[in-house]
Amino acid sequence: MKKLVKLYGERNTNTNYLSELIRLNLDLEELPSVVPANIKRYQDKWPGNEWLRDLYFMSSYGRNLGWKHAAVNWPRLKRTGLYKRNSVTVVTLTKNPYAWLLSLYKRPYHQYYAKKPSFSEFLTRPWKTVWREGMPRWMESPVHLWNAKNASYLRDADEDRALHLRAEDTLIDPQQVIERIAQVAGMVRPSEFRNVLASTKDGSKDFNYYRDYYLGESWRSGLAEQDIEIINRQLDKRLVRRYGYALID
Repeated sequence: MKKLVKLYGERNTNTNYLSELIRLNLDLEELPSVVPANIKRYQDKWPGNEWLRDLYFMSSYGRNLGWKHAAVNWPRLKRTGLYKRNSVTVVTLTKNPYAWLLSLYKRPYHQYYAKKPSFSEFLTRPWKTVWREGMPRWMESPVHLWNAKNASYLRDADEDRALHLRAEDTLIDPQQVIERIAQVAGMVRPSEFRNVLASTKDGSKDFNYYRDYYLGESWRSGLAEQDIEIINRQLDKRLVRRYGYALID
């Protein structure tokens, strides 16, 4: 029986890159995490309405364990026949909260503003979720969304079959990331490593660009002192430390 992997991570956390790394280097079948192309085509005819995507994941959870950007409901996941009967490795991806908030502001998925707010305003405005996220309909702010999603990865987790990675780990040493996934999945480490050098989203950028931008923390230039204060007031400090990050003074 082929071993399976399920990937969870918020938007803008390198999930597409990690999926491609796994495909190139490991004999693991990734469970579907986005809607099929035919459903996407139909949904695109109703911009601003996510009901068809939501319905798909509501009806197919037992076959795919949900949307990759959803909060992880470990008790529900562990009750599925898919998880009980198969060797499923769960991998979660977390990104530095400050860098992630800047990315989300650039691409505020599923938010339809009459006028886009400033970054400071964005940090304090309620965030509307979609049903398939498995979250309350409204979060107090995007910062609270980071807190809630990343807390869900750890709550009631089956740690024998889970690996909690940071998006930065995939840039520091992607080969080691693949080896860690192989170890949790109970597989032989690949003898040859293949990286993904081209961006999965932007043809003008590549692996080295993202590595320099995130590991060199160039994104800090987008943060004003006021923004840092707003973020720090809302962040779950314990969770920040648990994932190996530090608050910006």
